[in-house]
Amino acid sequence: MLRAAAAVAGVAVIGVYLGIALTRLGYPGPLEILEGNSLIEVHRILAGQQLYAEPSANYVPDGYPPLYFAVSAAAASVLGPSYLALRLVSLVASLACFVILGRLVQRETRSRTAGLAAAGLLAATYFATDTWFDVGRVDSLFLALSVAGLYAVRCASRTRGAITAGLLLGAAFLTKQTALAEGVAVLAALAAGSGRRLAAPAVAAYVAVIGGSTLVLGLASHGWYLYYVFEQMSQHAFSGASAGQFWTAELLPTFGVAICAVVLGTRRLPLVLVAGCAGLAVESFAARAQNGSNLNDLLPAYLSVALLAGLAMASQPSLLRSRSSGRLTTFTRWGRGAGGQWVPVAVSALVVVQIGLLAGGFRLSQAFPPKADRIADQRLMAAARALGGTVAIPADPGIAVTAGLPPTEDQIAAADVLRASDQTPQGIFMASLGQAVAAQKFSGIITEFHGDLRGFPLYLTLYYYLCPQTPLDGVLSIPFSANASALPVSVWLPFGHGPSCATVARVLGASNG
Repeated sequence: MLRAAAAVAGVAVIGVYLGIALTRLGYPGPLEILEGNSLIEVHRILAGQQLYAEPSANYVPDGYPPLYFAVSAAAASVLGPSYLALRLVSLVASLACFVILGRLVQRETRSRTAGLAAAGLLAATYFATDTWFDVGRVDSLFLALSVAGLYAVRCASRTRGAITAGLLLGAAFLTKQTALAEGVAVLAALAAGSGRRLAAPAVAAYVAVIGGSTLVLGLASHGWYLYYVFEQMSQHAFSGASAGQFWTAELLPTFGVAICAVVLGTRRLPLVLVAGCAGLAVESFAARAQNGSNLNDLLPAYLSVALLAGLAMASQPSLLRSRSSGRLTTFTRWGRGAGGQWVPVAVSALVVVQIGLLAGGFRLSQAFPPKADRIADQRLMAAARALGGTVAIPADPGIAVTAGLPPTEDQIAAADVLRASDQTPQGIFMASLGQAVAAQKFSGIITEFHGDLRGFPLYLTLYYYLCPQTPLDGVLSIPFSANASALPVSVWLPFGHGPSCATVARVLGASNG
């Protein structure tokens, strides 16, 4: 009954998530600070432009491999280049992740209720990770391919299945490069277990995907793909405080009950699943230990715990399958007496409690942009159109693109370049910004925080002047601020030409309902 309750709770949470995601799908503005740059990358693919180019005033790519952007571009070619296409890819990928996770747990435990509970447990982290599953970012596709690779390894019994597993793990890497930890761990475990005869074709497929894509994209981009995907992130500073908070302030407070369920109920597990879960946890920790990470980096660890918690709900150790990829790793050997039979009951109760605690944190108001943000989006697009030409909005360049204007650099992507230790890309980026400022290439620069001007030259004030206006009602904020207090923006205009400050102020201060 408790396992059934966990399954019902899991299905309910997935249903709530789906309802929220469908409602947010068509929102015309950004739902997350980096969605704008994802939109620009899709635009570049559709326009036949290079995705990985040197950082410039016009464009700085995100430091991720291309698969999510390519899939989103395919969707955008049908639906149009808007946030809808990007979010639809993430929504479908997140649902696929839940289905595959549930099916994997069901296969291992022969319990459909355990599978539903595990899928719901992962879905319940939706608000704990700032509603990340359905935004236009790489993470949901990365999670879906990661768990699909695990499932394929467990199902593989012939060469074809092993190749499929290698391709899926390679595709996860092509979505987010941190998947390398899981791929290496799983394939090493496969080679060490009873399914070692399948390791060679799986590894060959995996290496072919990663090696072939790296060679082709590296050559096509003149080495910039190698910089963004392999070098840049590895050059970011390690943060001891963030590393410590991963355990004490994030993982345990959010998922502590589920972790207790894992510790209580974990018995004999297939080695590849242990390796896969360990790899996912390492991916989360390594990402969160760097400066500039975000809550989405916790998702691989949450996937790992959800999978292990689902497996811990098995009625007895013998129900865990030990086929093909096979050697079992024993964590705890529970007695065969009546006491051990209560362990799955306790684990199921803990899973129910964990889903309830996470679902209790759902705040629908946090899932939808407040009215102030909707008004701000309208005003900023109107201001960009009034300025015309190339308008730099470093906090959200997607606003200008949505207004039909050329793209410019994104401050978060630019910050990744400026934080890295390699000074050559930094110099190229800052020189490009300097040339753009000196040539008054921007018809306007709209900023909210001082940090928006990172990389801009000190001589900006020789070519641009700062308008003193503030919207009369104080309703303006860039980008989507998740109910944060709106702040007035600053508008920089070129000396000698273009609209006046009064014109821009009228647009920004206009009332839009």
